Amino acid sequence: MNHSDKISRRAATLRLAAMAGGAASLGALPSLAFAQSNYPERPITLIAPFGGAVDFLARQIALHMAKTMNGSMIVDVKLGGSGTIGLSAVARAAPDGYTIGMGTSTAMTSAPHLIKNPGYDVVKSFTYLGLIQTTRQVLVVSPALGVNTVAEFIALAKSKPGKLNFGSSGIGNSIHLAAEQFNADVGIQAVHVPYKTGPETDAAIMAGDVHYAWQSVPSSIALLTSGRTKGLAVTGDSRDPALPNVPSLKEAGYNVLLPDQLFGMVAPANLPAPVLAKLNQAVQAMTADPEFQAIVRKGGGTPSQVGGDEFAKIVQRDSKLWGDLIKRLNITPT
Repeated sequence: MNHSDKISRRAATLRLAAMAGGAASLGALPSLAFAQSNYPERPITLIAPFGGAVDFLARQIALHMAKTMNGSMIVDVKLGGSGTIGLSAVARAAPDGYTIGMGTSTAMTSAPHLIKNPGYDVVKSFTYLGLIQTTRQVLVVSPALGVNTVAEFIALAKSKPGKLNFGSSGIGNSIHLAAEQFNADVGIQAVHVPYKTGPETDAAIMAGDVHYAWQSVPSSIALLTSGRTKGLAVTGDSRDPALPNVPSLKEAGYNVLLPDQLFGMVAPANLPAPVLAKLNQAVQAMTADPEFQAIVRKGGGTPSQVGGDEFAKIVQRDSKLWGDLIKRLNITPT
């Protein structure tokens, strides 16, 4: 046998092997499609990157979606890294629909600008399933400060540049950045005092150690209604139903854009179409359910029925806003 015959036989063998492999792959497609059509066949894990309000909402989601999908859902709380530990676990998970996660403002719009390697890219790493809830923020002051309106507060702060301080539950989170944005827009100078948690910030305000903070409405309702702290304004164009006696920033005469806090759902990128369709159907059914909406409102949030594509655009918009602010003010993690 000459050299050219050997090459021909080898080429023919490779072609046959390729054809056989292709046939095997084609044979596997129906079973793969069948498996996806039967999704979910085992419990789905919903990763919550924070405790508190995020954990609470995640557990409500798990209860409602489990009914819709005729399966079960387990909430796995993975704390740390301003939410990046939990979301990076979602990004690394197999794209089979059995690991999904809660996408929140801090983890998706500010932390990636402060943490060198967060473990994900908000544009490329996720399939966006929908925005479930938004939460507005409220300007909270210590009653000892002696102010009753936003105008009085700003006048006091301007009369004492650099003398007032404001608290947050950590450098670079959405609460901290909202305060920095507000300070810049209204032209006041104050000192940032970061704490580890929101309740620690609340305690410092009640004690008079911290003069003010921007806090989420749900976490502030009890203290505000009891008079232990005082609310001067909420974000947005109108009053928040949970705090009907507190004016909005716009109503108070200040055109300051402070984005709502976001509570949405994401999955790993490249989900199979049948799996994505089932998840989307379950999310849409849940967010349209009056019972679920009532639970969200009771917790001080605003129910949302914004779909995945629009949720992704909102995340990218807020990410740019906070990213620009972080660069402009040279905010760095400690």
